[in-house]
Amino acid sequence: MTVRETIDFSSKMLGTNNEFGMLGEGLIKKHGHINKVDQDLDLFMKTITFGEGSNLITNYIIKILGLSDCADTLVGDELIRGISGGQKKRATIGEMLVGLARCFFMDDISTGLDSSTTYEILKFVQQMTHMMDLTVVISLLQPPPETLELFDDIILLCEGQIVYHGPRENAINFFGTMGFKCPDRKNVADFLQEVTSKMDQKQYWTDEENKYQYWPIEKFADSFHSSYLPRLVEDNLYMPNNMGKHNEIKTNATRSISRWNIFKACFSREVLLLKRNSPLHIFKSVQIVILAFVISTVFLRTNMNHKNVLDANKYMGSLFIAIVIVNINGMTEIAMTIKRLPTFYKQREFLALPGWALVCSIFLINIPMSLVETCLWTSLTYYVIGYAPSFVRFIQQFLVLFVTHQMSMGLYRFLAAIGRTQVMANMLSTTALIAMYIFGGFVISKDNLQPWLQWGCWTSPFTYAQNAIALNEFLDERWDTEFYYANANTIGEAILKIRGLLTNWHWYWICVIILFGFSMVFNILTIFALEFMQSPHKHQVNASAMKSKKDCKNHRIGTGNASTSQVVLPFQPLSIIFDHVNYFVDMPKEMIKYGVPEEKLQLLQDVSGVFRPGVLTALMGITGAGKTTLLDVLAGRKTGGYIEGTIMIEGYPKKQETFSRISGYCEQNDIHSPNLTVHESLQFSAWLRLPSNVKSRERDIFIDEVMDLVELTGLKNAMVGMAGATGLSAEQRKRLTIAVELVASPSIIFMDEPTTGLDARAAAIVMRTIRKTVDTGRTVVCTIHQPSIGIFESFDELLLMKRGGQIIYSGSLGPLSSNMIKYFEAIPSVPRIKEGQNPASWVLDISSHTTEYEIGVDYAEIYRSSYLYRDNMLLIAELGHPAPNTEDLYFPPGYWHNFTAQYMACLWKQRCAYWKNIEHNGVRFLNTFIVSILLGVVFWKIGSTITQQQDVFNILGVVFGSALFLGFNNCISLQPIVIMERVVLYREKAAGMYSTLAYAIAQMAIELPYIIVQVLVFAMIVYPMIGFQMTTVKLFWFLLYMMLSFMYYTLYGMMTVALTPNLEMASGLSFLIYVFWNVFSGFIIGRELITIWWRWVYWANPAAWTVYGLMFSQLGDRTELIHVPGQPDQTVQEFLEGYLGLEGRYFNLVTYLHLVVIALFALLFFIFVKHLKFERRRSYRRRSWWRIQRSHSPRRSTRKHSKIVALKQRAANAALLKKQKAGGDEGGGRGGGRAGGQPCPVLEVSAGDALTSRTLLVVPPWGRMDMNKSLPCGSAA
Repeated sequence: MTVRETIDFSSKMLGTNNEFGMLGEGLIKKHGHINKVDQDLDLFMKTITFGEGSNLITNYIIKILGLSDCADTLVGDELIRGISGGQKKRATIGEMLVGLARCFFMDDISTGLDSSTTYEILKFVQQMTHMMDLTVVISLLQPPPETLELFDDIILLCEGQIVYHGPRENAINFFGTMGFKCPDRKNVADFLQEVTSKMDQKQYWTDEENKYQYWPIEKFADSFHSSYLPRLVEDNLYMPNNMGKHNEIKTNATRSISRWNIFKACFSREVLLLKRNSPLHIFKSVQIVILAFVISTVFLRTNMNHKNVLDANKYMGSLFIAIVIVNINGMTEIAMTIKRLPTFYKQREFLALPGWALVCSIFLINIPMSLVETCLWTSLTYYVIGYAPSFVRFIQQFLVLFVTHQMSMGLYRFLAAIGRTQVMANMLSTTALIAMYIFGGFVISKDNLQPWLQWGCWTSPFTYAQNAIALNEFLDERWDTEFYYANANTIGEAILKIRGLLTNWHWYWICVIILFGFSMVFNILTIFALEFMQSPHKHQVNASAMKSKKDCKNHRIGTGNASTSQVVLPFQPLSIIFDHVNYFVDMPKEMIKYGVPEEKLQLLQDVSGVFRPGVLTALMGITGAGKTTLLDVLAGRKTGGYIEGTIMIEGYPKKQETFSRISGYCEQNDIHSPNLTVHESLQFSAWLRLPSNVKSRERDIFIDEVMDLVELTGLKNAMVGMAGATGLSAEQRKRLTIAVELVASPSIIFMDEPTTGLDARAAAIVMRTIRKTVDTGRTVVCTIHQPSIGIFESFDELLLMKRGGQIIYSGSLGPLSSNMIKYFEAIPSVPRIKEGQNPASWVLDISSHTTEYEIGVDYAEIYRSSYLYRDNMLLIAELGHPAPNTEDLYFPPGYWHNFTAQYMACLWKQRCAYWKNIEHNGVRFLNTFIVSILLGVVFWKIGSTITQQQDVFNILGVVFGSALFLGFNNCISLQPIVIMERVVLYREKAAGMYSTLAYAIAQMAIELPYIIVQVLVFAMIVYPMIGFQMTTVKLFWFLLYMMLSFMYYTLYGMMTVALTPNLEMASGLSFLIYVFWNVFSGFIIGRELITIWWRWVYWANPAAWTVYGLMFSQLGDRTELIHVPGQPDQTVQEFLEGYLGLEGRYFNLVTYLHLVVIALFALLFFIFVKHLKFERRRSYRRRSWWRIQRSHSPRRSTRKHSKIVALKQRAANAALLKKQKAGGDEGGGRGGGRAGGQPCPVLEVSAGDALTSRTLLVVPPWGRMDMNKSLPCGSAA
């Protein structure tokens, strides 16, 4: 969903979508009645009247949070490029602010935001708090002084104890009474965090009469509790309330809107998501069409007869495969549900979305899709195959398949809801599928089951689907040919009796009703699971991290010469020069649709500069300025777009294959393998990124030094875990990201927001680490959003960009940022910095689009005319030529290490990760054990005695189940693991760590020992229980074919992930091929009975080879006579050759074919991983602003100044201005003007900016204003 759609949905669910109700409440609140209307209410009323089709509050919150430029952009995820991390944080805030809540808890809301945007958001929150009497508690990381001043009270927590709780302005004095003083240029928030730290406390001690001694947390807490401050809190707590006098606000309701409105909002969202997911549904429909074509031509009516039971068996096979296909088609619900669960759990926690609304909406929205897919299948197969030629029976078959499809979607939705993770849901779904197969009546008939197991058939939905669809076909008059067998009089009755199915017609409707009942039950169970089961991704703290917390507390980072002497690995200091760099992407279709004529969208405009060794450079700019885009372009990380300009290293043209050897890139998203420890992550990075001549002992020492630098020593054995779920916290992951790059000992390091998500102390640790890195002579560039004064002034130079990708300052900061301040204050009309103000916050404020527009300057033009620009161009010219007696960087082609070393490193990493992945491997072996027991019990000793045709079919069923079920489970259970590691692969490949071949072979090889153990467990249980002959040769063939089967299924699962962009598509493709393998395996229809033009598929089907090999190795030498209905008795061997086409001459061939297909899947996996990349690092955000001219402003009459406004509303704004100019003296009303014919100015707010229109904006305490509407100036603008 887009940002606007996300916030608007939250607004609807939280009950703020009724502006007219708010208007009435506001009138009553202000006047006690609804007769009198003042100017504010008149303005609000007119605004909501003009707001047809839009939500006033949603639009206003989007404006205030600075999300207008991305309001119509998809939120995105790890692979889909959407909004930035900071914008996601603001969208999360917006979801809460649009509600009716009176109490807000906001955790680290400034993460990823620049200080200017943070200030504007919190300024709005402050005003809303004071006007609407809200209670707001906010935790912030590194708040700048002006942001801290917005707060009324401060709670200072340390190690779980409150050391201060009281007015903000008294905090400094409180610590001053203890002897601690905040320095003049020290951020108060940083002081408050560091004064309780043993590491930093001493520098603030100012009591000369007493010698400094460490103040422990307990001493601070005791001082607080003995002061007057706790009594103030207690007085507020025990103050009596007046709730008894306000009965009208008392309520027991848990929702702010009716159930009907909840359902309407949820259903509308599902309709929207259905449209957004149209490629998936189209893929499913195409899949149905393809399979329908295949099945209808395999069972073509010209080859189908009605003469005997064998003919009826063919029809039975086609009916069964129809049930299987519609069932498997519903399995895509698993991935879709799992993907949505985190969002649902979040919305459930703040009572925005109940489970019943979600499930009912999904159920209803899927009905038409189910009708379409079922209709496609039935229409394409019914008459082509030649089922009973009656339209009524056509409709009845359609009905059976429809309710079966509904049942399957409900089942897999329920399993996903209780599994809650992809691995667990896959295990549950495959186990359920196997159980339904076995007890469905086709793999083994009900009559052949042990009597005490036959009840299982009545628990399987397949039983009812099989009975209903078989009754519909075989009770037709064309199956009335006389045939006396098992108390049956016709062929139709005989096949039903043989298969253990029901024979009375009334069971058709009973089965249909039961299937519909299954669907209802599964959906109801899904509602209960969603309502009552907890999210599996609640953040879990590392036990090792907690254990080592006290050990880390007293740990100090080395200083002095430690910063240089410890880094012993050699490197070459290098400069990076970029001259007139431009970056374009293809113009998005959305922009073309709104009339933008250009073919390309420019994101970087004429960017030039130099990053030098030993110089720490800050890359800053407001949100959307192009900071990350510039880093990606310089680092060669862009996967799309067009780059112009020159990039050089030490005067030589940059070569990406060389650059990756001497550079590091700390991405904003901390991407790591979750199942490794901190030390293992660093060890793997250092192993492959340091030269091969570095000895392992030196490498280990260097890793320890890097961990010491970033304070990760105490977390050495902590699991990395999943971001936001388990393992390391956000700031620990950030430090690990930096450490992973530092262990490579690069000459140039790019860091994208290294302090984002860290508190002041952690940020200081990171900056000290970065500073020490720079002091070694490395080139370090950091993008940074909201640095404190201390962090900002630790940088040497600043490259400042404005929105649109243009440089507005590039030069040294100077002492106390004096050079930068002098430069900007020299520009006329630029507001001067206030005393004590953070220079970083100040420069972001004055460089915002609003300020630039207000003072009438173009900072980019001023910079290009300045001495800074000339000096930089001279420096570029100087460093752009190689120094004398130097040579271009050269490394041997390839990687630091040979292929064998790469493979061993990748295999070591996979071994460590797999061994710790208890969920995946535990579930794999548990599923193997359960399926083995199930198959063994159901098919108990069927291999020991064979007397009739059905006995062979039963053995074929268990062989079929053994070959396909567990193998397919391996396929789909592995896919989430490979998807997860693929994201890490993209980062590691970009860093030049290893070749794709080494990764691919290691990924495949690590599965082999687990598959061997899995096969041994399966064989030891199933083989003796089935009753196969216990000979060494036969047991060997059984083990061999099972292992080969598991292997090619596993490799096929990997291959589909490498071929597709996401898990849903990979699962869909897996199901498609699985159905092919199922149909042509020799179980549904024997090889000799397959039509000639499809028989080649049998020989191309690895599942058929497995069934062939297992059946022939176990039964190929059996000579017992068996009874075949309607035919003379035959030996087992003759029946295998005549009906199933299992001949001894092909036995060796199918064995070799297994090896060939395994090699083929392995090769395809490698090719797809190497050449297909689904990560999109093209930093395009839908620009939802355009330029309109403010000609009405007197001070703008001689100059052309522009403002970016919503692209989506470009046509509306143009029409509005035209109407205002044409009819400006018409007075009030929609689009009316003020007296004298002057058009009313359009209120505008851009990302991170304050309101800048000349009109006064009044926000009543009971409502908010829609900023997109033109308001009558004669009222109360």
